[in-house]
Amino acid sequence: MKKIIHWLDSNIEPILMNIAYVVMAVLVFEQVVLRFVFKTQIAWSSAVAIYMFIAVTWLGAAYNVRQRSHLNFGEVRSVLPYGVQFACLILDAALWVSLAGVVIYYAVDQIELLQMNFAFVPGTSDLMQWWFYLIMPFGWGLIVLRALQNLWQDIGHYRRREPFQLGAPSMVEKG
Repeated sequence: MKKIIHWLDSNIEPILMNIAYVVMAVLVFEQVVLRFVFKTQIAWSSAVAIYMFIAVTWLGAAYNVRQRSHLNFGEVRSVLPYGVQFACLILDAALWVSLAGVVIYYAVDQIELLQMNFAFVPGTSDLMQWWFYLIMPFGWGLIVLRALQNLWQDIGHYRRREPFQLGAPSMVEKG
């Protein structure tokens, strides 16, 4: 069970991003073929493709937080004193968690509104919009998880007086 959890921890964002990306690409391709070859379209296809793009975006954001490939000025931070580097990493985590709290709060509010109003995906009568909006709190929940995981690593590095990972690992470092 521990191996499965570790594997999911390492791979959940890329797997879900790739699934959403493939679904989005297939839907867009299908729409192009239907519109230009058969002069018809599936009404809900465009809306679902947009929802898949949103899923790729939020999952990608969580993945970038995990990889530390978000905008963090690593080159500038690398010349700062060790304690200031650590303070910047704590600030990163605090800002990610704070922003995620705001986004999740309003996303849940939006999901409840869509649910109460029985909002369907345009062109359907049984595909609920709020199902797709669940990606927002899920994606931002992953961002919180990744920010806290990074903070936990940073605290360990600080206690052992090891250098911090101030940016995404380069291809050379990955092996």
